[in-house]
Amino acid sequence: MVTAAPSSARAIAATTISSRPRERWRGGGGGDPAALVVLGGCGYDVFSSEPGSEPRRFFDHLVSAGREHFDVFSAHLYGDPQTVPSSVDAARAMMAAYGEPKPIVAGEHGGPVPFEFPELEPVMQQAFLSAFADAPATQSTDELQERAVRETPERAAMRSLYARMAELPPRLRMFLDGCPPELDALRDRIGCRQLVVRTVLALAAGIRRTAYWDLAPEVPRPVDPLQMMHLLFGKLPLLGYRGRSLEVRRPMAETFSLVAERFAGVERVSRMDAVVQAYAVERAGRGPLVVVWDQRDPVDGEQEPPVPVTLPWTAPEAVAVDAFGAPVSVRLERGSVRLDVSLTPVFVRGP
Repeated sequence: MVTAAPSSARAIAATTISSRPRERWRGGGGGDPAALVVLGGCGYDVFSSEPGSEPRRFFDHLVSAGREHFDVFSAHLYGDPQTVPSSVDAARAMMAAYGEPKPIVAGEHGGPVPFEFPELEPVMQQAFLSAFADAPATQSTDELQERAVRETPERAAMRSLYARMAELPPRLRMFLDGCPPELDALRDRIGCRQLVVRTVLALAAGIRRTAYWDLAPEVPRPVDPLQMMHLLFGKLPLLGYRGRSLEVRRPMAETFSLVAERFAGVERVSRMDAVVQAYAVERAGRGPLVVVWDQRDPVDGEQEPPVPVTLPWTAPEAVAVDAFGAPVSVRLERGSVRLDVSLTPVFVRGP
């Protein structure tokens, strides 16, 4: 079941997981005996690294030494959404190497983020290195100390990046504060699509709890765009403040609400046999639901024409909307439904 996003700024948007009761509480002193212990924070750096790397060795040791002390494994599903299945497989393999695999939750997921685009890495490195290329007016200790107090390396690097905003590639500019509105809109569209795709692929991989990060800034104050974390994650929040109230709903908040409604009561998600990405969603006490999209480049794919797709369909009716809530035309034929599919996920549902 998918729950609607709560209003608390510290809360997270989540789907529910079927949990098993703990046989005994191992935490001691007055804890909840029904609580589950989560091994948290297995992130993108682990799943994207090679076997034998430092991140892999760390989590191998953590799972090996702590396998008797946690009930649920938490994976952070950032990066290319298409890596979600392989990340879940890697998490299961880590646990299987040292005992019985345990349930996996997506303790964090969200996107897009800059490291999804490998072509941006050299551009960012060049901008950051240039921040340290200019020597101070003098090489005195006093001058160096004054410069360190005035400008941290992080802020100097980010300031250098912003100074070059006009010459940066659009795929990087869209993550910067104050970028052109059309690039902000592009980033929002990518985020809406990814929210659907990550959710579908996580559920299809057997995950039953997904926590989107993040719902909103924790405090109602201006953000500092000269922080590296802002470049990576600053545009992910679903909600924003108006004054001291969370009243600003960003486009991804609307998509999240749509996902929450469509996936309420979900029991199983499975891949369908189709030339595009198509998934059948089984929901308790509800009619059929299919989610379908064509896997393409997140930016250039917007310019490609849709492809006609025919899917099995036995319900007497079918209605469809895309990830933005816009209606999509479908045509019922005997035992099938036809529609045009692009990189934007479409929800097709019956009565």
